Amino acid sequence: MSNYVSGPTTFEQIRWAATTFRGQSDDADYIPLGAAEFRRTLLDGPEAASVERLLRFVNRWGFRISYAKAPGIAAAIAQAAPHLRPLAASALEFDDLRCATLDIIERAYDSIAEANGVGPAAASLILSLLNPALFVMWNDAIRGAYFPKDPPNGATYAQFLTVMRMAALSVANDARAQYGVDDPAGQISDALGLNPPFSLAKFIDEYNWLTVERGMECPAGMAA
Repeated sequence: MSNYVSGPTTFEQIRWAATTFRGQSDDADYIPLGAAEFRRTLLDGPEAASVERLLRFVNRWGFRISYAKAPGIAAAIAQAAPHLRPLAASALEFDDLRCATLDIIERAYDSIAEANGVGPAAASLILSLLNPALFVMWNDAIRGAYFPKDPPNGATYAQFLTVMRMAALSVANDARAQYGVDDPAGQISDALGLNPPFSLAKFIDEYNWLTVERGMECPAGMAA
């Protein structure tokens, strides 16, 4: 059961996180990998060059996955692809993540996490690149904040996504009720000049990273 009580609940929290994250990180490497064309390249039978490009981005975030392991990772993505294709149009704030969907997510996560050299955190990052509107990254610190007693496997990750979905719904409802904004991620992306626009799942990931990994706090008044 989750014991993390400081997850995002308001539009202002996500807007703060998005702005703060841009001040600490450069989106230049992420934007082309978030394009639909790159995702299709990976899911339709990943070539070595595409997987190496993926690994360059993954390793930029502190992972040390050898490029020699790219063929095995390509095979893992191919194994996960049949589970991921039906979720291609899914988004965290719209899908209800029923049991059948959670089972698919669990299988896809385990397929990638079990590849030689990947592991739990890198698997979530790879999934977030394969579908940035649905998957949220975690690492040991973030998983521990939400599920401190559960193993870092597909079943726990699927449950993590249900908590992230509740956060997404709370943010979306707050944005609509307080500001009349129907697309909070789109509004923030426009304000920050992010094109193509980032997903709400990506902005929630940034909130988790800032508040858990970096120990930052939102300014007073932004929490629910």
